[in-house]
Formats: sequence, C-alpha cells, structure tokens
Amino acid sequence: MGQVLITGYQFRSNEYRKGPIEFMMGLCSFFMSKDFDIPHMLYNSNAKCPLRKGVNYYVYKLSPNATNFPPLIPEGKWKLQLDFMYLNRYIAWSVEWYNGVEYMNIFG
Repeated sequence: MGQVLITGYQFRSNEYRKGPIEFMMGLCSFFMSKDFDIPHMLYNSNAKCPLRKGVNYYVYKLSPNATNFPPLIPEGKWKLQLDFMYLNRYIAWSVEWYNGVEYMNIFG
C-alpha cells in the first residue's frame, strides 16, 4: 500500500527545475534497494518492512555513499524529493535532499 515517488530537480537558471529523474516504487522495495546506497543510509534506523501502526520509527546519521549511485547523473546541484505515499494518493511524509554531483577529471 505504500509507495515512494522520487523526483529529481536540477539547479538551472538560478532555480531547481524538474530533471530527468522521476520514478515510483513500492515502500518495501525502496527499503531493500541497493541503488542510492539505501541499505547503508538506513543502517542506523528501525525502518523495516512491514511498517506497523503505533511504532515510532527513526533514522539516525543518514549519509549516503556516492559509489552506489546510478552512473551518468548530470553534473551540478540537485534536489531529490522523496514523497512517501499511502494508497498512491496521500503523501504521508516528504523528504527534500540537496546535494551536488561532480566528476573528477582524470585526464587533466
């Protein structure tokens, strides 16, 4: 019943504009996904499926490892918006994550 809508916004023309990243996946699939280093980010957390009513969930020291990010994300400033949805209609909570992508020039 839970879904995560992931939308990427790239910083262009002095504002964040919707970029090429937008997809939806199931909440439990999101928690178990190896992309974006999610297992490492949720290591200090009790967020596990199935989510239960009446339980307080926490995430502590959330920090991603860039080596597990999908390749070829365009360079620049990014905002990733994660909307955690119930019944594909209602946003239960939302997270806005600001970061940057910079590639090393190995030929310079």
